[in-house]
Amino acid sequence: MKKIAAFLAVAVIAYSIYYDLTIGTLSLDKAVTAVSEINVGTELEQSDNMPYHTKTTKSGDTVISITEELHQGPLPVSIDQLIDDFQTLNKGLKPDEIQINKEYKFPLYRPREE
Repeated sequence: MKKIAAFLAVAVIAYSIYYDLTIGTLSLDKAVTAVSEINVGTELEQSDNMPYHTKTTKSGDTVISITEELHQGPLPVSIDQLIDDFQTLNKGLKPDEIQINKEYKFPLYRPREE
């Protein structure tokens, strides 16, 4: 009887691990939202009217590279936050859909005042 109970316990644990790794307990949208909410405002803050800089893209430009260039250093926010802000400023346009010689709005961030 102990062997059957041990086998069932191992089977339940194995199935739980399999389910968690393949399907997960949170949907992907909820997980991304949770991570984005944690990252919002941790290092920098934005005003209600999001400041931006309009720039015409050239060959090799990405949203990340342009934002790093505008801030003269590494990204001041998480990549998820940058993507959300870029899409907000550009009417839902995804960062991987930018084209050469087109003008786009790139978010500007300011350091949080302490």
